[in-house]
Amino acid sequence: MQLNRILIASITLLIISTSSLFSQTTSVPSEAKNKTAPFLFTPETIKTGEQIFNANCKSCHGDPGKANYAKLNPIPKDPASPEYQKNSDGEMFYILSNGRGLMPNFVNTLNEAQRWQVISYIRSFNKSYKQPPIKSTGEVVKTETAKMILAFDKSEKKVFATITDSVAGLRKPLPDITIKLFVKRTFGSLLVAEASTGKEGIAYFNTPADIPGDSLGFLSLIAKTQGNSKELISTLNEKLGVVTKPKNLLDQRAWWNVNKMAPVWLIISYLFGVVGIGITVVYILLQLRKIKKINDSAT
Repeated sequence: MQLNRILIASITLLIISTSSLFSQTTSVPSEAKNKTAPFLFTPETIKTGEQIFNANCKSCHGDPGKANYAKLNPIPKDPASPEYQKNSDGEMFYILSNGRGLMPNFVNTLNEAQRWQVISYIRSFNKSYKQPPIKSTGEVVKTETAKMILAFDKSEKKVFATITDSVAGLRKPLPDITIKLFVKRTFGSLLVAEASTGKEGIAYFNTPADIPGDSLGFLSLIAKTQGNSKELISTLNEKLGVVTKPKNLLDQRAWWNVNKMAPVWLIISYLFGVVGIGITVVYILLQLRKIKKINDSAT
């Protein structure tokens, strides 16, 4: 019996450890691995990156090189460790943008330049690091024939955008184009993901699974490129959100509702108030009547 308990406990620990390992693993697309910073890492970018890191990352990762990270499961890696530094700049940027395990995504919290500044700070702890050649990204070609199509891959369950340009009557894929994906909300558009096109002109997005959709779960997606020459926009309506049934404000008791749906405590307070005012008025009238009788008897 004791042996069985030990065996069960060991299997349970193994399952927990395995699940933790898988929850910490993030599949980084090949085109994202080769992504490079759009600017040169300098003492200024490192200093700014340190400030951003301390405000957003230090609470979990601790101070780089000191292994004083938070005691979480899975344990956050030390950014200065060889295990972390072996990642390419593109992999670091992808994980920082899209999150991993318990780590949230920062695509909506930090802009692209700020995320690269964090990476420049992290790289400052690697004495053997040499920054890869800078590529010009995010620029759309200056032709009017460039097009972007937003679609959904059902087999991969991912949203993707394809950018091409017409050359001699043929469509040519455009690589290294930064695309931002938004979800249309009531009061504007919410940025949910960001990616760059690979050699085939395709960018894949990891969209959050907890975004409220309409009554059937559909989301209105908007993809945008940003460049100095031309902005491309493409839209898609896909069933990727959480089914949300709109609430009729008149179905619940509220201040602004009709009398029969007003809050019970408000109705009771109102009735007590009316009765109280009525009693007060009657009391005042009776007192005035007594005063009049006293005056009449005195004369």
